[in-house]
Amino acid sequence: MSTLDSLPGPRTPGIVNTLEFAFAPRFFTQRHRKKYGRVFRSPAIQGDAIFTTDPEHIRRIFAADSDTFRVLAATSLRALFGRQSVLLTSGPTHKRQRKLLAPPLQGGRLRKFAATMQQLADRQVATLRPGQEFRALDLTTAFTLDVIVQTVFGVTAEHEAHELRELLKTLIHHVPPSALFAPPLQQAWYPPWARYLKARDHFNRWLNAKIAARRKSPEPGDDVLSLLLDARFDDGTQMDDEEVHAQLITLLLAGHETTAIALASCMSRLARHPEVLEALSRELDAALPGDDVQRLPYLSAVIDETLRIDPIVSDVARIPNADFVLDKDLTVTPDQLLIVLIEGVHLDPALYPDPLQFRPERFLERKYAAHEFMPFGGGVRRCIGAAFSDMETKIMLTTLVRRAVLRLVSQRPERRVRRNITMGPQHGVPMRVEHLR
Repeated sequence: MSTLDSLPGPRTPGIVNTLEFAFAPRFFTQRHRKKYGRVFRSPAIQGDAIFTTDPEHIRRIFAADSDTFRVLAATSLRALFGRQSVLLTSGPTHKRQRKLLAPPLQGGRLRKFAATMQQLADRQVATLRPGQEFRALDLTTAFTLDVIVQTVFGVTAEHEAHELRELLKTLIHHVPPSALFAPPLQQAWYPPWARYLKARDHFNRWLNAKIAARRKSPEPGDDVLSLLLDARFDDGTQMDDEEVHAQLITLLLAGHETTAIALASCMSRLARHPEVLEALSRELDAALPGDDVQRLPYLSAVIDETLRIDPIVSDVARIPNADFVLDKDLTVTPDQLLIVLIEGVHLDPALYPDPLQFRPERFLERKYAAHEFMPFGGGVRRCIGAAFSDMETKIMLTTLVRRAVLRLVSQRPERRVRRNITMGPQHGVPMRVEHLR
């Protein structure tokens, strides 16, 4: 049985490795994989870590039961999402939460949100004017924020929606990445964290009042907040206010920005690859009125290929609760970190020939397994809002392609930088409206 010490890897201090991985995950992954192979070890702030891009390792990790691992970020993200967030729980608690949370975000309930998403996409695209320069990420952020306001919080009156949008924008803006990777900085004496706490307190007061009002209302609602308040666990109990609060914050912070970044990245990729944009336009033009865009194969392939090259989240990190056999030669112990490098898998030339080439056709030529393509994580902890995000992305991207001809302001590649728990384009993808259809 191999041990951590027997694996190759850098011997630089943990803080150096952690900072490099946090703020330059692609550089970290490619550099160490080239030097040490698919599996290597590295000291980190949180302790010794095993990094893997081996598909067989990842298959075993994703196949494990929810009580096999605990979440590495549970401590550092608890102050952000709340201790009862489905992102941070494990075991039976995690299972029962997912069972309650899944219905509003999938299937028939989700399809009912499509009309609202389309109306909001139409509204955002209608703000564009020929010759206008704008940042794609600003446009997509405004769209996904509007979707959250209406479908998750159920706010449709414009004066209340404006108030909530401002609260949410302030809250998101003040999340400090530094404190997420260094939990000791989550103190009121640290100015960025103090600003976040102030924004969080303002939003908490609004949300607590909204939850109280909804609980008293005799009228059923069809937004996610109302559905969560009405939902029952198998034993007949409901989520208490703290847990509802945690799940809503999770949907906001983990779902809103990820979808906005995915959309902006798709817009950038299409603008850089006119042949792909032309092929997508042909597919959309051939679609009949009323056709479900969710089923258009090339549209799905464009989004998947974007998320392959530009994953929003760089890794999946876990800590085993007991010795976990990664393979016949390596067992991970409970005092070690286990990190799946999403970037490393998605850029593996053995899986994806010419991995940096943007070629959506590869997703039409073969179907990739969950341990080979994982933009939303995988296994029992796969992002519960993946279908919600996919629907948003397809509706907004389809609306943009059909109604606007956009160009990049600059063809220079844009660095991806750490935003909080996500990676996104540094300058937000500056674009120009050539003309509207």
